Amino acid sequence: MSRPRPALHLWTSEERQVINRFAHAIVEGRYRYVNDVVPECQRELRQVAPEYRRTDTAVAWRVLCRAYDFGLPRRKHLFTDQESRRLNRYASDLVRGKYPNAGTAARRYVRACERAGIAAHHQYASVRAHITALARAKGYVPVSIRPRLSPEEIRIIDGLSLAVSRNEYPNGSAAVVDCIRALTDAGYTCLLSKPALARRINAGARKRGWVSKHGPWSVQDVRTMQRFARALAAGRYPTIAAAARACRASLERAGRLDPQDGNRIAPRIREFVLAIRGKQFRPRWKPDEMRILDRFARALVHGEYKTPGAARAQCRRALDLAGITGHRGRNSLYSKFHQRAMDIRRYNAWLRQHHTT
Repeated sequence: MSRPRPALHLWTSEERQVINRFAHAIVEGRYRYVNDVVPECQRELRQVAPEYRRTDTAVAWRVLCRAYDFGLPRRKHLFTDQESRRLNRYASDLVRGKYPNAGTAARRYVRACERAGIAAHHQYASVRAHITALARAKGYVPVSIRPRLSPEEIRIIDGLSLAVSRNEYPNGSAAVVDCIRALTDAGYTCLLSKPALARRINAGARKRGWVSKHGPWSVQDVRTMQRFARALAAGRYPTIAAAARACRASLERAGRLDPQDGNRIAPRIREFVLAIRGKQFRPRWKPDEMRILDRFARALVHGEYKTPGAARAQCRRALDLAGITGHRGRNSLYSKFHQRAMDIRRYNAWLRQHHTT
C-alpha cells in the first residue's frame, strides 16, 4: 500500500514577501535564470518559516509565476511594448543608414540597455532578428551575406592574389590592409570582412600555384608558450583552451602572431604541459572544490537525493556560486562525483563489516 501524500501547507505572508522580492529581482535583471534564485530564496524561506520545507521545484515555480505577474515576458521571443518602441527607433536608424547592418544596431541596443540598467530578457540573436524584421517593414534591404563584387573590385583583389603567389606577401591576411587601401583609393567600400577578404585572396593565390606554409616558431614565441604552459601546470589557468587564449592575446599584443598560426598554439602548450607533468593533463581538484564535492556525494549516499543527476546538478550549482569554474565540464564533474560516491559507499560498507565482526 502506498504511503499517503504529505499535506500541502499554504504559503505564509512572510514566505510570499520573500518570493515577491526575488521575483522583482528577476524582472529587474539581477538574476538571469529562475534556478539561480532558488538557493538564496530557500535560505531565506527557512529563516522566516523553518517549520515548512519547500522543495526546489515548488520555490522555482512560485518565483516564476510571481515574476510573470510583475511583467516578465512569458517567452523570450516576445517583446513588450516598451521594448518594441526602443527597437523601432534602432530599426529606423538602420534604415536611415546610421548603422551598417542589423548586427551593429543590435549590439548598440544591448549596450544601451546595460548602461541604463535595463534588464535584458532577450538574447543577441533575437534582438537582431527583431530589428531586421522591423527595418524590412520600413523598406530596408539588408546587405547579402556574399555581396557581389564589381569587375574592378575583382581585378584589384586578383592583383593582391598575384602578389601573394609571387611571395610578396606571406599570406592573404598580410595583404588585407593593402587591398582595402587599394579599394578605397579606387572609390569602393569593401563589403567583405577582413577574414573573408583574406580567404578570397588566398583562394586566388592557390589557383596560381601558391602553397601556404607555416614557418617555424621563433625562440621568443616558444619561450612565451612555455611560460603559459608552466602557468597552466601550476593551476593559474583552468584548461588548456584558457591558457591558449591568454597566450594568443599576448602574442597578438606583441605583434608576433600570424592569424593562421592561432590554431597551432593549444597543441604546443599541451606538448609542453605533458613534458612538465609526464602524464595526461587534467585540472587538479583543490581542497575547497573537494569539500563541496564530498558534501553532495555524502548526501547522495545517505539518500537525500533521489537520483545521482539531481545531486550532481546541485553540486555544479554550488561550485558556480562559490566562483569555482575550473571543472564545469560535464565529464570531469561526472567522473569525479561518482568516483567519490563509490569511495564513500565502500568505506561505509567496510565500517559496517568491521563493527559487526
